[in-house]
Amino acid sequence: MAPLLLIFAFSFIFFASAKAYETLDIANVSEPQDNAQFNRTLASYRLAGLNGNSEYLTHGFVPVGCGANMSVHYTEPSVFGSMTGSPQKPITILTHGYPESSYIWRRVTGTLSERVPLFVVDQPGYGLSTPCENGTDKLTAAGAIVDALTAVHGDGVSIILAGHDRGARTMQRLAVSIADFPQVKGLGAFLADIVPIVEEYKSFQNPADAVGYFHWSLLPRGDFATDVIMAYGGGNWVKKIFEFGSGNNSFATDLFKADNAWDIYANFFNQLSVTNASVYDYQAGATVDYDAQVADQAAGRKISMPLHILYSIYNLETLSGFNVAEIWSQWVSNGTNLTVQGIGGQRGHFIIEEAPDETITQINEFMDALGVA
Repeated sequence: MAPLLLIFAFSFIFFASAKAYETLDIANVSEPQDNAQFNRTLASYRLAGLNGNSEYLTHGFVPVGCGANMSVHYTEPSVFGSMTGSPQKPITILTHGYPESSYIWRRVTGTLSERVPLFVVDQPGYGLSTPCENGTDKLTAAGAIVDALTAVHGDGVSIILAGHDRGARTMQRLAVSIADFPQVKGLGAFLADIVPIVEEYKSFQNPADAVGYFHWSLLPRGDFATDVIMAYGGGNWVKKIFEFGSGNNSFATDLFKADNAWDIYANFFNQLSVTNASVYDYQAGATVDYDAQVADQAAGRKISMPLHILYSIYNLETLSGFNVAEIWSQWVSNGTNLTVQGIGGQRGHFIIEEAPDETITQINEFMDALGVA
């Protein structure tokens, strides 16, 4: 049974503040408040989902141990009753990447929620979640997500770890370090369009790859990177990143842009607080997270739960030249069930939004293999 916890409903109260975020004791709601007008209408999206009498997942804010106030969209525990968090109905965590929010899953949650309970998060510092106060590395982010999940569902639940881009990196860290989180039982990990951080930086020996991933070198510069991006305009920066990273398929790009998506993400990154949090996410990636992966490989600490990799053939093979299956085979323990499946049609890095139907299919097939009902 989930512990008694008051999770406050989605609402916005505007107070002027000099802080990047103002946390309101009266409602435990956080809202960006800094150098740009914040469009609350764009930020107040809902995600479709089977959820009792509602057609939408519940949205609320959950304070967690790292000091973050986590914005989460989730299936109410009552929907699947006593089966919630069982191996047959595992709670499926959905995380997003850069420079986005939980909204990337908007065309996926409706279908998946009919099969399993969902827990869709804004990563710490992104979207409407405030940053952790004790670190921006992936292990800290993973801990924040697990804290939020167990606040809603209690300990001892089975979970599936799913994510795209930076969210996939958080889920990779959680999968490697799952023994450090005995309050949950990891059944499998579903990672979209990444190779490990170490492999990504290794590829920069090729100038074309270094140019393609130029932000991986800029963002770790910290405050300087934040200043550069905000001078250009956080929202302008986001849309330029989308132009660089989307594929060469106009239909897929239109899907990516649909439902005001680009404007929603730009609205968040027009806020200094969100842009700054993302910069320090990448700084941790180039330092703490990189070092952790090097140490993991040296010590033989690898993913030992079933792992599925969904990826854009156009992005990771055609443009970046990665042998995705070969790379990931070096990052799982011997005997671990690894499946790797690319999506073609010149759809790009933002594959969850450029290919939502194929994403649903691959997640469902992965769940079939895990024995999910």
